Amino acid sequence: MKVARTSKKATQKSEEEVIVHVLSDANRLRILRLLSENKELCARDILSHFPITQPTLSHHMSVLLESKMIQSRKSGRWVFYHLSEVGLDKVISFFLALKESASVAKCREMTTAEDEVSSVEAIAQNVQVEGQKANKKKGKDKAEKKRKNKKRKK
Repeated sequence: MKVARTSKKATQKSEEEVIVHVLSDANRLRILRLLSENKELCARDILSHFPITQPTLSHHMSVLLESKMIQSRKSGRWVFYHLSEVGLDKVISFFLALKESASVAKCREMTTAEDEVSSVEAIAQNVQVEGQKANKKKGKDKAEKKRKNKKRKK
């Protein structure tokens, strides 16, 4: 009996999703930090800083290479890795865009809050005016009642 295999459709991740995926792993972050401190390292030197196996490191390096966060060069049988300026620029742009979005949202929030305060102040002012009108009317009504009472007594 053959079991039909379902093929997963290849889904393209957005640039932002790739950045978040790459940065979501502590080992990949440590690799980026190592490369920033040492400019260029071979896989063996990188591996010496981690309690992981070579295949696991290879996977992380592949993810970093595919995302263009790092670049590699081969020298004989050694592969040397270094940070990619283009990849880092993408990360910086991503976070700057997030910061900009947060600033815009905060401005909108403040404007909305100011509008709400203005609305509340307008409502309070209307209530106050209506209250004054009601008080005047009550005063007029009381004065009218007093006049009527005086006329009745006479």
